[in-house]
Amino acid sequence: MSRIKGSVLLVGSIPGNSAKEVMRFCARELGGRLSLLPDGETGFRKIWINYLAVNTYNTNDALETLNQPEPVNPDDPSEWRAADDFWVPKGYHDHWQFKVKPSRDVRFDELGYAEEAIASYQVFKQLRDEGLISSEQRFLVSMPMCESAIRPFLALADESDFAEMSRAYTDAMSREIAKILERIPADELGIQWDVCMEMLAVDSNDQHPALFPWTPRGEAMERYCATVRTYSNFVPEETVLGLHFCYGDLGHKHAIEPQNLANAVWIATESVGAIARSIDYCHIPVPRERHDDAYFAALADWPDDAGKVFIGLVHHTDGVDGTKRRLETAQRHIHNFGIATECGFGRRPRETIPELMQIHRQVADLL
Repeated sequence: MSRIKGSVLLVGSIPGNSAKEVMRFCARELGGRLSLLPDGETGFRKIWINYLAVNTYNTNDALETLNQPEPVNPDDPSEWRAADDFWVPKGYHDHWQFKVKPSRDVRFDELGYAEEAIASYQVFKQLRDEGLISSEQRFLVSMPMCESAIRPFLALADESDFAEMSRAYTDAMSREIAKILERIPADELGIQWDVCMEMLAVDSNDQHPALFPWTPRGEAMERYCATVRTYSNFVPEETVLGLHFCYGDLGHKHAIEPQNLANAVWIATESVGAIARSIDYCHIPVPRERHDDAYFAALADWPDDAGKVFIGLVHHTDGVDGTKRRLETAQRHIHNFGIATECGFGRRPRETIPELMQIHRQVADLL
């Protein structure tokens, strides 16, 4: 049985100047509707895996940088690291690309997630001491799984580089989780695996030349199951475990449009068989224009052991009415679920966030 009682999931990134600003705002706006409170992935983390490109891959002596996005202000390098949208890709054509240097073994001493989590947890404790959040709410740390973290940056490389970087990333992730658990009690923590490139590979069976110019060894679902088993073994049973199934959000567009939720149900079902511990929740996306039964019908087969499902049907652009339309369709196919946006919203204009939170409140209270 899932330990998640709240009706709203904040997937990860939320615009704000600091973890303190974001966490205080979200706790105040959503209160007990949240079982898990993220720090907003502020700063460079709002650009998701590009945080790794800038801070981990581009600085690694074993990797050669083949391509990087245009900086925000190429004429003034002093502004590059001060800019919120520092070296953010404008599309898949404008993406960081790396290659392993000949005869080099890759090692990542750290990924940066543990350091950020430990700092933000101090804010979480302060808010709890103030009574703004309850003792039942947990601190959420979201991190990309291996294929998501590596494969997009190797379009100009090959499978052997993917294997070498994956080995190094997995080793580093095991140490990141251990470091987090040294400073944050396991029973106050939630770990979420962001499953994007894995989801896209499963959905397309690796057959998408623009995204996948080469293919790793093995079938897509088999690779995912092996990886999620390994990564979830890093997380103790006392810690909440969640899976965010994603179709991409670069430029607020999916890399592949999901035809329906059948593949999301499939990957959730396979996750249950692969992971040697309990799954507390999964998150799945719903495009704005999909409020038809055909999209949601597969939810009738949602596996009980995959935890609580959070359906990403909240969209700011059509407000409460559009979100309610999607909610009503979902309710015809599944019960006891929560709501979320399709993805994190760290790159959304800050002035839209209060209204987005209001949509969450109004719709969550209908559950």
